[in-house]
Amino acid sequence: MRILVACERVDAEGGTETYLRAILPALKARGHALAIIARSVTQPEAYGVTAEAIAWSDEHDPPTAAAAADAVRIARAFEPDVTVAHNVLDAGVLEALRAHAPRFVYHIHDHRPFCPNGDRLYPRGGGICAATMGVPACGTHALLNGCAYGPRPRTIALIGLRRRVAHAIADADATIALSHYVATLAARNGIATERIRTIAPPLEAAAFAASPAPRPSNDAVLFAGRVMPSKGARSLVRALARIPADRRPQLRIAGDGPDLTATLLEARRRAVRARALGRLDPLALRRAYDEATIVAVPSLWGEPFGLVGIEALARGRPVAAYDAGGIAEWLPKDAGRLVPRGDERALAAAIGALLTPEDWADRSQRALTAARAYDLDAHVVAIEALYAGNAA
Repeated sequence: MRILVACERVDAEGGTETYLRAILPALKARGHALAIIARSVTQPEAYGVTAEAIAWSDEHDPPTAAAAADAVRIARAFEPDVTVAHNVLDAGVLEALRAHAPRFVYHIHDHRPFCPNGDRLYPRGGGICAATMGVPACGTHALLNGCAYGPRPRTIALIGLRRRVAHAIADADATIALSHYVATLAARNGIATERIRTIAPPLEAAAFAASPAPRPSNDAVLFAGRVMPSKGARSLVRALARIPADRRPQLRIAGDGPDLTATLLEARRRAVRARALGRLDPLALRRAYDEATIVAVPSLWGEPFGLVGIEALARGRPVAAYDAGGIAEWLPKDAGRLVPRGDERALAAAIGALLTPEDWADRSQRALTAARAYDLDAHVVAIEALYAGNAA
């Protein structure tokens, strides 16, 4: 097949970018011809195929006719059998690509197509929104919960932009969701259920440990990912502070973000030993998993999936997590512990239980076994069939 890929970024960081770095070289290795267009290209060869930048609009701005014209120009020159979009939020570009594609597939990676906030998290109160996007619901929450730009005309305009994106996705021949949680939200927002396929993201072969690394002599809990309030690093600190000091593990943070400084201050204030590892490349991150005892995923927003979790399982590391979004779909009871979202007392208890030698040894091996379900080759075969229109 000739596959035209449209994506938000060509970069070495980010969950969607990790996914593309895995599947695009695999598709190329299977003999497919690929071309990539993206709104931002910081590392042109990051996905194994040279990418071309098109300055289409970001998620907050109206579509641009020039970007749509550039997308059509490239599509006509490449003549794809299928055009595949990842996190493209310029409705004009989506509509133009759809009009010039024999087949069009959209991958939903996050909440932005169906949420003016982008994260389905209320700014006031922190509740997870389950409403269908539209002026009635979103306008009400703009007033009550500070969503989007608050009770201002700009909010109504933004809702209109997102509705147009959602309509463009609904016009796709197929839509791929990372989890049943995301698939349910997509269906609630007008995507026909028969056009939605749930296909969990894969892990490349290098992500898997041959066997779990030995338990470290000094216990440590690893938090990996962008450090922002919705990811719950400070909530994790407060949970760790509940563990008696003589058994309290060190917190290691692999990542950066706007909440890092506040998280480290919270740790210092609560006598939780914390170490910031900074942003890590894939090899260094795998080493960080191996050197930790367990991994925590304390997300406070509805995680569309939670790639960090299966990366941890693939290194044989048990996971303690909040039950938020799609996390319950990949975290087996015998490979970790799932607790109610935001319940720091329960998270502390879960971490404490996972640190007991007997519990850790059993769950460590089971974690690695569970991760085998996220095989890259099987994933590529599944999306390949969907791209070709041959999926059952």
